[in-house]
Amino acid sequence: MLQFLVDSVTDSGHVLGRNDTLDIPVGAIFTRIAKQCVDGDRVDLQTIEIGDVATVSLRLTNVEWYQRNIDVVPGGHTARLILTGFGIATLSSLLAEKSEREYFSLVAGPD
Repeated sequence: MLQFLVDSVTDSGHVLGRNDTLDIPVGAIFTRIAKQCVDGDRVDLQTIEIGDVATVSLRLTNVEWYQRNIDVVPGGHTARLILTGFGIATLSSLLAEKSEREYFSLVAGPD
């Protein structure tokens, strides 16, 4: 499963965020948006997986990484994703309404 933690969506529809641990290649198709939240205090933080909150179909067409275009989002790195398909508006809406301790990820791969 490939997972990209979304920080924001630009006015031009590009997605900014951070990759999980596995490289995400150009051509990958994100099929869902998953929600996580953080609970606890600074000493005992826990991430709680809420689960899928929306279905999307977004193909990764370009990765901008340190002002260069590359073929993958490297594991553990931030990047700007250029995506085609449907679901950007849904993602933008979810981000606009999230609380301080909520996070959303684009997910590709098996459920």
